[in-house]
Amino acid sequence: MRSIISILVLFVATSLSAQSGFGVKGGLTYNADDGLFKSVDEAYQSKGEGSMGYNIGVYKRIALTGLYVQPEVMYVNYKSKFEDSARKDYEVTYKRIDVPVSVGTTVLKMGYVQAGPVLSYYFDDKIDVNELSNVKQDEIALAFQLGAGVELNNLSLNLRYDFPLGDRETEWVRDNDFNFNTESTPKLLHLSVGYRF
Repeated sequence: MRSIISILVLFVATSLSAQSGFGVKGGLTYNADDGLFKSVDEAYQSKGEGSMGYNIGVYKRIALTGLYVQPEVMYVNYKSKFEDSARKDYEVTYKRIDVPVSVGTTVLKMGYVQAGPVLSYYFDDKIDVNELSNVKQDEIALAFQLGAGVELNNLSLNLRYDFPLGDRETEWVRDNDFNFNTESTPKLLHLSVGYRF
């Protein structure tokens, strides 16, 4: 009986260690949101277009019975492009720290699926406009993510889609007389490569 229990304990410990670990990851981020550029009095507004960015971060995988929990800390940088009423193009760069917490499970030994909330802190919205005198931005945002990937030994390839649970707005003021807002609902697709230690 003791030998059977010992074998079971060893098997469970081996399985858990295979699912647990600390890792690093990084890759490309695509912003699929059109966004909105509008004057404060809403006399003019136009849709924008998303573009590519990147992501890099660390994660910790904690194994549970049949599942795992994976908290992460990610730096995400992405852009949107807008056009004003004079047909001048503007590019807005968003920088944020993401804290996703996923619950996942292994599929067919090599694959996995995961889902969970994402808390984002925006710390530096920038637009290519000179002499901005004031910038007000929504700093905290909440989203939900769905992801899937494959793992081969310690390497992984992950595709994750974040969709927001609300809009966020940034107010830009130049020379105290040129006021406009950019509004976004960032729908982000992250493709990343990871390594688990």
